[in-house]
Amino acid sequence: MTALAFRERINVSVRLLAFCGSARKESFNRRLLAAAVTRARAAGALVTELDLRSDLLPIYDGDLESQQGLPAAALELKAQFASHDGFLIASPEYNGFFSPLLKNALDWVSRPAPNTPAAYAGKTAGLLAASPGALGGIRCLPHLRLLLSNLGVTVSPAQLALGHAGQAFARDGGLADANQQTALEKLVADLIRLTAAIKA
Repeated sequence: MTALAFRERINVSVRLLAFCGSARKESFNRRLLAAAVTRARAAGALVTELDLRSDLLPIYDGDLESQQGLPAAALELKAQFASHDGFLIASPEYNGFFSPLLKNALDWVSRPAPNTPAAYAGKTAGLLAASPGALGGIRCLPHLRLLLSNLGVTVSPAQLALGHAGQAFARDGGLADANQQTALEKLVADLIRLTAAIKA
């Protein structure tokens, strides 16, 4: 059953928030995320693309939070997370872990704020990584999966680590290798299916 057919059967719309943990404008992870977003929209999901670089969040500081509350950018980001059903996340691997940009954003969003809906409870996530190396950034994904699970997010079992990313993309923005493209489509379909089931 396709993701679109499943969505129609349970009559549930799925809203996904897509973001990348890389600050590089020409990041391979941004390109992989864009390919996933294209597939998610083709399957019927409503996708909002978010650029974490534009939020101008300070490094998380408990003293800053206690004195001034959450920064406006953190409150806006928290509202974005709360208003979506699930997340599509692509992260580069930095020394075996996910990026500081991504960790800082997730930390700020996790902080409580008055009259603000929960940002993580009942949400889902699909995880991607890309790297010019052979492993495709796969070492960072278990750490990201653990963090999200600790926050109450249900992370899809499907994930994609795209190795040799410099040669991996086709001219249309998809993946040149048919097996990798199939894996990307499966990840997106599984995330939509999981998100729709939880939302229903």
